[in-house]
Amino acid sequence: MKNRIVLSVITLYFISLFASSCKKQTNEAELDAKVQQHNTDAGNYKSELDQADNDINNSLSNTGLGKEGGSSPLCGVTIDTSSISQKYIVYNFDGVTPCFSPSRTRSGKIKVQLTSGKRWGDVGSVITETFINYKVVRLSDNKSITLNGVKTYKNVNGNNWLGYLLGTTSLKFQERALNIQVTFENGSTATWNSARTAELKYTPVNADPKIKYAYTTFKSNGDTTINGINNVESWGVNRFGENFTSYYNAPIVSNDYCGLSRFNSGELVYKIQNNDFMFTLGLDQNGIPTTLNCAYGFKVTWTVGGNSKSVILSY
Repeated sequence: MKNRIVLSVITLYFISLFASSCKKQTNEAELDAKVQQHNTDAGNYKSELDQADNDINNSLSNTGLGKEGGSSPLCGVTIDTSSISQKYIVYNFDGVTPCFSPSRTRSGKIKVQLTSGKRWGDVGSVITETFINYKVVRLSDNKSITLNGVKTYKNVNGNNWLGYLLGTTSLKFQERALNIQVTFENGSTATWNSARTAELKYTPVNADPKIKYAYTTFKSNGDTTINGINNVESWGVNRFGENFTSYYNAPIVSNDYCGLSRFNSGELVYKIQNNDFMFTLGLDQNGIPTTLNCAYGFKVTWTVGGNSKSVILSY
């Protein structure tokens, strides 16, 4: 469900840039290192927010708003429901239990409050997530990311599970995160904002006589306008003090025929300072949009210093 796989290849395209003088080669190396680090930071930031949302979604129906009890099905987490009457619970992370793959620990707290609606599964319900020194440490290299700030998560369509399984309704969520303060293991900091929608649609076998098995389709799009740019999904200042923005010219779409991170269509633009990188997804080997469930890859077009280039790569 993430566009992390797309962003993680940005640095591959800098090899051909600034290729003449020693000075240009130095500029290339510096730019490559900065983009690579920023790209890693962006992937980690989004991945950890997504993982937190998944954990909260998976546990709310059992232990959260609307049901008493403090047990948790999650790894390394206890849930404090003592303030359930005030419509909020607190996820406490122990900081020592290795969880997930790759193995990492999580410490700090996430306060989850139902700020709109009677229950999280209702149409239009909103939960507000407050990250309090929420720190994730990757055990393989001790790299870490710490988040402090507030984001909202809206259940646009509600959890109509029967309609979802019949293929007549979808699950749709809207995220807003403003001024999330991010701290990295070396003490450097960044400020992140995000505004995106994500939608899941299930297609059962009997929905179409042409399909042989059921599948799930994922669709994501930017959901705000920044400085005249529409469909922006994230923006802020990275650890190098540089402004960044990412936005969609067309929503990204994938299904689980070949994995939800192998996109079938969409166009994402990634902007750092005045340098643009555009990803056109769901192409065949000739760079032509394909209707096949499993596309070959995507095209990257970038402009740096007034020079434009492009390349077609496989997933």
